[in-house]
Amino acid sequence: MTSAPVPPLPYAGPPVPAPEPAALRSLDARIRPPQVLLTVGVVLLVAVALAGPSLAGDAARIGVLLAALVAGCASAWAARARLHDTEEACAAAAAALALTCVAVGDAPLGTGPLPALVLAGILVSLRVLLPAPLSWPLAAWGALQVAALRSLALVPDGVPRTALLLTVALTGLGTVLVTRRTLARIALLTTVPWLVAGVVGGLLTAAATADGPARWLSAGLTVAAAAALLPVRLDPAVDSLLGPPRLVPVLAGTVAGGAVGAALSTGDPVSLPLAGWLGVLLASTAAAVLTGWRRGLLLPAASAAGITLVVLAVAQLVAATRWPALVLLLVLTALPAAGVAAVRPDERPDAVPAAGGCLAAAALLSVPAGLLSPGAAAAVLTGLFALTLAARPGMAADLRGPSGTVGAVCAGAALAVLAIDAAWAQLALHLAVQGALSCGWGAVLAGRRDDSPEEAAAWRTGGAELGAAGWTMAALAGTTVVEAWSLPAAAALLVAAGPRLLDGPSWPAWGPGLVVAAVPSTVAAVLLPGALRPVLVLLAAAAAMALGARTAVRAALLTGAATAVVLTAGLVVEALPLPLVAALVVGTGLLVLGARRELRPVAGFGERLAEMR
Repeated sequence: MTSAPVPPLPYAGPPVPAPEPAALRSLDARIRPPQVLLTVGVVLLVAVALAGPSLAGDAARIGVLLAALVAGCASAWAARARLHDTEEACAAAAAALALTCVAVGDAPLGTGPLPALVLAGILVSLRVLLPAPLSWPLAAWGALQVAALRSLALVPDGVPRTALLLTVALTGLGTVLVTRRTLARIALLTTVPWLVAGVVGGLLTAAATADGPARWLSAGLTVAAAAALLPVRLDPAVDSLLGPPRLVPVLAGTVAGGAVGAALSTGDPVSLPLAGWLGVLLASTAAAVLTGWRRGLLLPAASAAGITLVVLAVAQLVAATRWPALVLLLVLTALPAAGVAAVRPDERPDAVPAAGGCLAAAALLSVPAGLLSPGAAAAVLTGLFALTLAARPGMAADLRGPSGTVGAVCAGAALAVLAIDAAWAQLALHLAVQGALSCGWGAVLAGRRDDSPEEAAAWRTGGAELGAAGWTMAALAGTTVVEAWSLPAAAALLVAAGPRLLDGPSWPAWGPGLVVAAVPSTVAAVLLPGALRPVLVLLAAAAAMALGARTAVRAALLTGAATAVVLTAGLVVEALPLPLVAALVVGTGLLVLGARRELRPVAGFGERLAEMR
């Protein structure tokens, strides 16, 4: 008879505790007595091998070699018998004994690099035949380094020594990629000195060598060593030794860029601009093409190499005051960035400022280089300002900042170039054009109805530039007419209000501009001789009142009314004789005082005449 199935719980049930991870066993829990005996035996055997030759001479050294041969055979026997600990111990003894004889450098092996190279080859062969022991590849890498150290005294300085150092470094980096975790870590740590020495020698050789092939051979080896660091960064066995993920790619790119830049520092008119252009092309192409994990690994390296090339080229061109070559470099630098901005919309927030900045610098430097006049350079800079504005609508609001900064710098540089050249008429024209462009950008932002601070800043900047253009033209004309100065200021204030003129409160938007336009003209119409100005001011006041009433703009209506009343009163006062003027002033004052005290009586003003004493 079968039992009925148990119905499911109406709730999830009590939480099931997660199994605790197994604790790592301590060292004494992992070591067995045979391993202790084998380790002590290897240590004693190697100690005797180190001390014996100094006591017994060449015969003892031959005995050490024979002992190494016997230990190697014992390791092979242990491998056949599947005694792994014995196999590793005998291999370690054989490798240590052989390395001792090779490192000492006495008879019968000698002091040259050949014995160490032969031993390295034998150890590599043993690694192929007996792959289990770690001692064979470790000893082979040690023997190779001994051979390299002995070869340093045999090769001359310059390219041969650099080639030797970088070859050893490349071998060590390759060893890291093909060996087990322990050996990979040891190989990486012992490769670092060779790599540093080789890179320093390669950079110095590439920069100081006059021979073209030797210069490029040194630079090529340095670039190869830097490139070999990139696959090493992907090896999980040495990940913890390499620091942050971007450190090794940036270091590799900097070294590679420095090597190529040093090789191109020849002093001819083409090499330095070419180096800078290659740097920009490299960084721009990598940013436009790389995707996925390749982008994370290669883009920092490409960017670092490109920046290094550009910085080296620009620094040398500036130090040599080669302005035409620097202008060419900046123009070539801007072209890849402009291409990236056209192909990759997501890169435009970075590519547009880069291209604009390079072209702006090229336009400025073209003046001392004699390539452009100040007026032409200013026209280029104002055009760049317009282009940065045209590229901004496709960018997010939080990414438009760099483009706006570059555009503002271009606009300011154009005005500065014209001011230094004292080209005041062109300065007024550029102010008007830039003001119109700024207002156009403000209108674009207003159409989006995002009410951002950038919109208000655009209208204010445009109004200020238009007002400055009007004042500059007034100064050039040498006019003393009041309206030549007040009306541009009033127009600037009205333009600065922007869309608030249409839908905002009238006094904050219209009031400042109307007052600035009305007050100086009204005062001049009263005090200065002439009949035309008062008529024009009255007509303008009437137009302001009519339009204000028609469009329901209070500021325009009241400003026009106040202007008409004040102007009429002023003209009447000016036409009357002095006693009548005094009577008018006194009468007006009494009217004002009487109305005030009727509204707010004080002691004495509230009593009747009969009640007064």
